Amino acid sequence: MTFETFIPARSRTVLELTGDAPDDFETSQEKFLEIQPDCEYTVAVNLSKITGKFDTILVQSPLIGTLSNTLLVALIKRIAKFLKDDGTLIFTLDNIGHASNIEAILEGKPPKFRVTITQTELQDAIEDAGLNVLRSLNAGRGIQVKKQIADLAKTELAVFVYIFTAYKKDPPKKTLIQTLIGESTVCAPSRVHMPNSFFMTEPNIFIVSSQVGKPYKLFDREQFENRIFINQRMCFPSFAVGLDFFNVLREKEILFLSEMDDHPVLWEDDYKKTAWINFRAVHAIQTSTPYLADFLSQFNPHVTVFANQLRRLPPRRDFDNEFKKKKTVTIFFGALNRDGDFMELVPALNRFAKQYGKKLEFKILSRRNLFDALESENKTFIGDMNRYDGQFISYDAYEEAIRTSDIALLPLRDNEFNRSKSDLKFIECAGNGAVALASPVVYANTIQEGKTGFIYRDEREFSNKLNLLIKNRNLRRMVAEKAYDYVRHERLMSQHYEERLDWYRELFQRLPELTEEAVKRIEPFIPQFQAEIDEFRARFIQNQQTQQLQQAQADEAAAQPNPNSGAAIIIPE
Repeated sequence: MTFETFIPARSRTVLELTGDAPDDFETSQEKFLEIQPDCEYTVAVNLSKITGKFDTILVQSPLIGTLSNTLLVALIKRIAKFLKDDGTLIFTLDNIGHASNIEAILEGKPPKFRVTITQTELQDAIEDAGLNVLRSLNAGRGIQVKKQIADLAKTELAVFVYIFTAYKKDPPKKTLIQTLIGESTVCAPSRVHMPNSFFMTEPNIFIVSSQVGKPYKLFDREQFENRIFINQRMCFPSFAVGLDFFNVLREKEILFLSEMDDHPVLWEDDYKKTAWINFRAVHAIQTSTPYLADFLSQFNPHVTVFANQLRRLPPRRDFDNEFKKKKTVTIFFGALNRDGDFMELVPALNRFAKQYGKKLEFKILSRRNLFDALESENKTFIGDMNRYDGQFISYDAYEEAIRTSDIALLPLRDNEFNRSKSDLKFIECAGNGAVALASPVVYANTIQEGKTGFIYRDEREFSNKLNLLIKNRNLRRMVAEKAYDYVRHERLMSQHYEERLDWYRELFQRLPELTEEAVKRIEPFIPQFQAEIDEFRARFIQNQQTQQLQQAQADEAAAQPNPNSGAAIIIPE
């Protein structure tokens, strides 16, 4: 296991101390540099040759796992001297009680993990060294053990490593970012889960998310001083429900945000019947494009754009090696709900398929009917027909399809919905070395023509530029490398997630003011929905009364004598 996801992604200097690790030990260096390429990452066995100060220090179990308390506290104090004042210390500790350890010892073999201290002892030592423990986590690994071992064990058999994060200074306020997820498959990974994974690396920021329709709870100030509730793409079923939602969060002094990354025009009827309360009854809105921000600002002036980014930078493609091995040129198309956009290109693509024959191949992620419309024997359908009619696959498979292609087609017709789209597909193609041939809708705002990609405005321009890219591999390479550099320097989440946190903190400072503004936005619509609001409140009161009655009946039943409870009945032999 590597621990790059626990290192604050903003870290520009990281020290990983491995101790006397086994030969197959894997450091977190390579994977963290994909997240933060600008980091100076140092790996060392111990502190003997270390100088300077670090944003993050990762202390691995082999260095500390067998030390006595006195030596452990002294070492932690020494390590902390190399940490910047606002830096983060991360400790890993293999679990001495992991099932594989116990099995090895019982079989007379050396234990898998060379540790003698426990989770509690490490936490005590960190605190004795004057540091604040911010998180205590563990990672599990499923394992099958004999029943006799499970019966004997008084430990967490499946936990193979404990993880602690610590801080030198007094920790910042505990902040909870809670998200109600309305769309979990396509949008949530880039708009919710990715930024959340970066937020969690920061001191005292905690994450909770739940899907619409599943239970969730609201937390009190005693648990988290700052609380953020984000509604991601869930349209309130009525104005009354939206109003009640706002009032509950208002009472608890929770910052209420809306996350929207598609144009609401597709669901306009649903929003209209609630007077667009999704966007009026929040303190602020976060979205993905300036076009969307302009539209949403008519309902709420506090709209901020957070463009989509890549979580990590894929390795740079080795074009020299590829050119030696590959003779065909591969064209990729993969998108959700872009049937009409792609179908307009099919006649031209069929002409190229006939012209180049086996020298040209296609990889298609779309509905099967689009794939079938391509008149080529050299085509591969990479979709999963069990998910979105073949338009969806795992992200790893999606990236691999782009990475093994030379040219990526990014068509978008000019309409209201498409204009609000983000440039994420270009960023994904650029990160994986496929040259984009794209429509001007959306992509003309990002792509530098002929430098990081190509824009086509009609069928003739599409055909000319596609033909040029098929024939000229050196042009493809030059453009792909410049596009990759653009992503490397400007479009990674590690370069942007702090902007979002800073915005949240700024909004918190203005919470009373923003709440008052939200109330003023809602009030003019209340008379229009008064009957609906009264009915909703009447049902709410009735439900409360029913629950109270049921609870009273349960309490009364619990108070009755139960002949099967109480003292044990001894039956004489």
